[in-house]
Amino acid sequence: MSTPGGLGDRMTSWDKLGASGGDPFDVLVVGGGITGAGIALDAASRGLSVALVERFDFASGTSSKSSKLVHGGLRYLEQRDFGLVREASLERGLLNRLAPHLVEPIPFVIPVADRWRRARFGVGMWLYDALSSFRNTSTHSYVDPDAVGTLVPALRTNETDRGMLRGGYVYYDSKTDDVRLAIEVLVQAVRLGATVCNYAAVRNMESSEAGCRALVEDTIDGSVMEVAARRAVVAGGVWNDRIEALSNHTATPRLRPSKGIHLVFGREDLRLREAAAFIPDAARERMLFLIPWHDVVVVGTTDADYAGDLDHPKVTSEERSYFLEALNENLNLSLSENDVVSSWAGLRPLVRAKKHATVDLSRSHAVYEFAPGVVGITGGKLTTYRRMAQDAVDRIAPDLDRAGRSRTRWIKLGCGDVGALTNAVVRRAGHLGVGPESTAHLVRCYGDRALAVLDVAAESGLTEPLELGCLPIRAEALYCARSEMVVQLSDLLARRTRLALTTSTAGLRSGALDLLAGELGWSPAEAGRQALAHRTEVELERGMSVPREVARGGLGRTAGTTI
Repeated sequence: MSTPGGLGDRMTSWDKLGASGGDPFDVLVVGGGITGAGIALDAASRGLSVALVERFDFASGTSSKSSKLVHGGLRYLEQRDFGLVREASLERGLLNRLAPHLVEPIPFVIPVADRWRRARFGVGMWLYDALSSFRNTSTHSYVDPDAVGTLVPALRTNETDRGMLRGGYVYYDSKTDDVRLAIEVLVQAVRLGATVCNYAAVRNMESSEAGCRALVEDTIDGSVMEVAARRAVVAGGVWNDRIEALSNHTATPRLRPSKGIHLVFGREDLRLREAAAFIPDAARERMLFLIPWHDVVVVGTTDADYAGDLDHPKVTSEERSYFLEALNENLNLSLSENDVVSSWAGLRPLVRAKKHATVDLSRSHAVYEFAPGVVGITGGKLTTYRRMAQDAVDRIAPDLDRAGRSRTRWIKLGCGDVGALTNAVVRRAGHLGVGPESTAHLVRCYGDRALAVLDVAAESGLTEPLELGCLPIRAEALYCARSEMVVQLSDLLARRTRLALTTSTAGLRSGALDLLAGELGWSPAEAGRQALAHRTEVELERGMSVPREVARGGLGRTAGTTI
């Protein structure tokens, strides 16, 4: 049973893909991350018929493993990539308006320890504001040491090798839930007529100027069908070179993957509440960022060449140690591995260039033709996905006589008036006994579909938290299975609710398994397989075991046992 307003029923979407034989889609999008989702929405908004296929779950690659920021890219000023900073700053402002429930401005604090750094960062702050046409949430300001200490209580303010804290700059960027943003874009594409399907892998692709045909496998049941389209766009991120090989077209590799890792801590451990921090780590010549996100703090990131398994990047013990040492040196903390709630490793699809470290490579994107009738897009960043999508569809639009102009600058992503929506959700949630923090979470994650989630809660009586001390409610498991194409336990825990990131036990202490088993008809054996697969996936990525029994108090660490 599907609930109106989401992505629709997966099997219905799968059947629609196969119906294209006699009447091809205008556009086939390969890749269901944020860029592919943006392309599907852009093309559908122009009146084109669109199919999107994703071999795993939506946003299961780089799009779920970002830094959770929609930002102008302050550090790209050092590379003098002013065009990218300008573009990203304008896109950030646009997303603040199009998805106000999901893209939230947040103050960043940069501590300053000497006059030279104050002058250097000051120039950067003015330039950052100017490149956004001074249309950011607020222009930057300089604050005294007491204000810095209030915003970042754990910051060392005594004499250190960085010098005495002299004050700091406060500027604004935005944060988001990357998966939720991708899902919201897909939902809008479906509302405009697009057909989207996860766990649908392209196994072969043939193309000509007349169009393309892709052999697509349902990786859940193994069935195969042919999908026909007039044009195809490959938005597979770091997998683009691999997908290009499926078209029987030989090309020089275009990508240079870069690995970035993030560690997650409880807010009480880092003593960070509302403001984020961007802290110079002089000893390692890097910047650390600390971002309050959901009910945890995300710390990142690294930027290093990666030549390993694209499907399974993982966090190493050396990388964890690097961050723990940097945090303990720059903050008045004594963190250990036991304090790490979770971690993840993501791969950036950087455009290949010679003689540059990955940290110096541009985050600009490239649109290119790698076979007749097929274009690829790679590079870029989460913040600029909309512009990337527009450029990709602009590339194929001349071949599609019915294509209009892009309209995505004006398409709201799940929320118009956030104040009115919040009031409506608060009233409904109050009648059902849903707590205020979970109510705010529903608005933030589902936008105008939050009321549909509450409809499921009212019908099922599942209004309690999915896991003790966490924000998602039990009804979300049913809603996501019915309306967001959740077919695996990891789809719900790692991506739709993010419990795999915000709890040390990866959500396995929640009631999600039983709820999905009942909704999707899993046998006890299948339920056990799903739990094991999720645990294995998380442990592989974290590079450390998921605890089966937790004795500590705190978020995701309440006493009890796990599966």
